[in-house]
Amino acid sequence: MRRLVLLLALLAVAIPVLADPVAVHFISFNNSGEWQNGYPYYVYVQGMGITPVMCDDYVHAGSTDYAWVANQTNLGSKDLTLTRFGGMNGALTLYDEAGWLLLQTGVQSLTQWSAMNSATWNIFDPSAPCNSSCQFWLAAAETEAGKGFPGINFNLVGILTPTIQNDPNPNGPQEFLYLEGGVPPNAITNGGMGGGGETPEPGTFLLFGTGLAALWRFRRTF
Repeated sequence: MRRLVLLLALLAVAIPVLADPVAVHFISFNNSGEWQNGYPYYVYVQGMGITPVMCDDYVHAGSTDYAWVANQTNLGSKDLTLTRFGGMNGALTLYDEAGWLLLQTGVQSLTQWSAMNSATWNIFDPSAPCNSSCQFWLAAAETEAGKGFPGINFNLVGILTPTIQNDPNPNGPQEFLYLEGGVPPNAITNGGMGGGGETPEPGTFLLFGTGLAALWRFRRTF
């Protein structure tokens, strides 16, 4: 009997705890008001409040004031069951590359954030436009992947995936990456390499809640 109890306890620990889906509401684009600039977009996430996010989903489109329900995945868990691109070859490496790019926003100038988001789109959709700055960050992410991402804690990266994972509707909600701690506390605002390039993104957007920019000291998707 004691062995049975122990076995059940071990099984309980081994079964991943899945959080309930959360309501997500798209609030606004980044502080420039230009959707082409990518990260950070702002969404309201149930239980988290207004959260800056990076889009990794070039195909789908939405608009401000758009609402949906999403599953949350912690990248550090390495469980991509609920993610949109988890079925792709080498999916974990691809998500790790995207997560690495998001984490770099904490140590790179905000002038690079647009190119980083462009590189993230390109990771999952190589047909997405990618200028020279985007190519630089795409290559940097691939290089880090080759090294095994030394010193990177992917538990700091979360993924918001619509509950309809394989939505065929291009106007359906998109997938986002976010930092568990919110806006990078050590984001720098000068220096860097500059040249965050424009990246076309499908869909038509209406700017909503421009006054929300005042809510954020640093201060998006389809």
